[in-house]
Amino acid sequence: MLNEKKINVIEMIATGDFTISEAMAKVGMDRTTYYKWKQDVEFMAELNNRLQDMKTQASKDFVSRLPKALEEYWKICLSSTDVRTKEKALSYWIDRSLGRIGNIQAEEGRNEDDINIEDILSNIVKINNKSA
Repeated sequence: MLNEKKINVIEMIATGDFTISEAMAKVGMDRTTYYKWKQDVEFMAELNNRLQDMKTQASKDFVSRLPKALEEYWKICLSSTDVRTKEKALSYWIDRSLGRIGNIQAEEGRNEDDINIEDILSNIVKINNKSA
């Protein structure tokens, strides 16, 4: 059975708010003790369960925000005054819809990596300010 210190350390590490050293210090234990605890099957099973729960929750949060992200991206596609930004956004949208990932055509003399992220983020801010 896990003692209170082990449970507290598991909770602190699983949240991601504390490093191993910080969590161990909070319960009054040395960091080296953590590595001894890692040999405890029950400790590791509980830590892995908590970490998996956190990953599952993060995944659910991500998926729940996806419709809003798509809505914002679509607003950029439709409202951009920069023709190149609009073309790239729409092209990307179409390619993703057809299952083709990363098929943005580079203009002559430009590399695909030259897409100006600051312009795209600026457009997002403008759109958000208009809808606020």
